[in-house]
Amino acid sequence: MPIVDRREFGGRFTVKENSRRLANYRYLEIQLMETIGGWSHTTPQLALKATFGYHVYDHAQAADLLGERLEQLRSGRTSQEPATDDFARLCEHVWLLPDTIDRLVAVYRVLEPHLVSSYVYHADATDPLTDAPTVRLLRQLASMGQSHIAWGQAVMEGFTRSPQDRRRALEVQADVEARLVACGGVTGQGIEAHWLTFHSAKAEERTPARVKRGRGGYTFRKSSPPLDHPVVEAPLWFSDNPEDFAVYQSEDEWSLEGFRHKFHQLLYGEVETTDRMGKMLAEFPELPWAMRMELAHQMWDEARHIEIVGKAVEEELGGEIGYGPWTLVWWWMQNDDDPLRRITVTNSWAEANLMNTLKQWRTEAEKRGYTRIAELADYLQADERTHVRLATDWIQTLTADEPERREELATWGRVAIARIQGFHAARYKEMPDPSEARFTFLKPDGHAETGALSPIIGE
Repeated sequence: MPIVDRREFGGRFTVKENSRRLANYRYLEIQLMETIGGWSHTTPQLALKATFGYHVYDHAQAADLLGERLEQLRSGRTSQEPATDDFARLCEHVWLLPDTIDRLVAVYRVLEPHLVSSYVYHADATDPLTDAPTVRLLRQLASMGQSHIAWGQAVMEGFTRSPQDRRRALEVQADVEARLVACGGVTGQGIEAHWLTFHSAKAEERTPARVKRGRGGYTFRKSSPPLDHPVVEAPLWFSDNPEDFAVYQSEDEWSLEGFRHKFHQLLYGEVETTDRMGKMLAEFPELPWAMRMELAHQMWDEARHIEIVGKAVEEELGGEIGYGPWTLVWWWMQNDDDPLRRITVTNSWAEANLMNTLKQWRTEAEKRGYTRIAELADYLQADERTHVRLATDWIQTLTADEPERREELATWGRVAIARIQGFHAARYKEMPDPSEARFTFLKPDGHAETGALSPIIGE
């Protein structure tokens, strides 16, 4: 059988230049992961919060795969670097954009399309044989990016229905694109086209010399002003008045009405947890990469839970989202400067408690013949174990030589639990003593150890 092989040896990039470019791409993937994650709690729309959770995990996976290829090319697996200081400043400019439309334009009309174009160009320009793993990887990442761009365009069509909004979006796009061109793009080599008809590529076989940034290159840190609660769209709302929660009272807590109240409160918990995972990714870049991957994975899980629980409230339980409030007694922990405190109560106590709560929901739903509700509770419980394990393992790992640090976290956590239970005390006949609250990180295999079951629906 005749064989045709049109591939030719040779590409535009040395191994060193290849590695530099992948480190540049990885920097932008991580910037997108952190930026979109950090925007979630100040973005009101549930649909956007949920999709941000999906996209954050996509960018985390892309960064991880780029790191794997960097290691194969004799670079560090965690290598990431902006090509120029001005590109880092561009990422900071995008992070600081205050308006939802501006943010969507910057990411889905400028940065992601540029990254996809860079991936396609690189895959075309590198050696198709010796660098085949890079070609395969970048084509895979380009495909994922295209799906993000398509989603962003669809959302923008809905958000910019007036001539004024369209004009504003175009102005923002022009500004961000001008900044992108001025700094030379993600690689600092200019905005590169992967092919042009009737254009000779001979003069461009090698890339131009790079700008040396040195060790004192420009960096910035992401932080968000402290808020009392995440920003949410109407009719969702928050309250610090215990009387407002009377709407969740039911004569039969295991009736469909009772389950509706439980799932509606759980919806708020899923929203807050999606937001807090994204906030942690943005504000603590120094955490181990493996831990950040797990935080991104949990954000993805919680984003799915928003969709699952919201759909259950409306379609299975006959409710309208927003008929009751959520409290302010959880979010304050997400403004703490200590990342381990942010997961001490929420993951190591509340989500462990929720595992047992969901098991109880499943059992009671099965008794009443509510098969769909039982199935949903079962699936949600399966995810919660992973989230409990995240906090358990990482708090144990990061405090391995500091047993007093673990005790300090537990002491702080019990005070926080007392505050949470104090707010809800009037709603429940019995409440476990917060001084006896157990945290999963205090035991070697305590991934589901919570002590007495609290009736409070948490995160």
